Amino acid sequence: MNMIVLMTAAGAPLAMLGLSTPVAPERSCIFIVHPQITSAVFESKEGKIVFPDRPTEYPCSYAKVKGGTGIVFTNQNGWRFVVSIGKGDEGTWKASLADDSVSGRAFSPFGDGK
Repeated sequence: MNMIVLMTAAGAPLAMLGLSTPVAPERSCIFIVHPQITSAVFESKEGKIVFPDRPTEYPCSYAKVKGGTGIVFTNQNGWRFVVSIGKGDEGTWKASLADDSVSGRAFSPFGDGK
């Protein structure tokens, strides 16, 4: 799995999460603006959390978990992201900071090609 598409809870395209290869417990990941993002989504709460300042590469954990794959990392503003992709290449993402959180849908368009 080298790319995961993140969408808002309403299903609007938000970002693509690119992951380095080869598969290892510790990888690097970076958010890329989704080509179909709208200005409203970019300016939304989710957009401001996913794209807080400038593109930054994050160290992330990548692990096979029961029922799929889990990816965890923290962005430069302290938001902790948890992305869960099931065996059907679909899943969820959640970002949390203290008592605040946002979440949405996620999928891996190319599957788990390792």
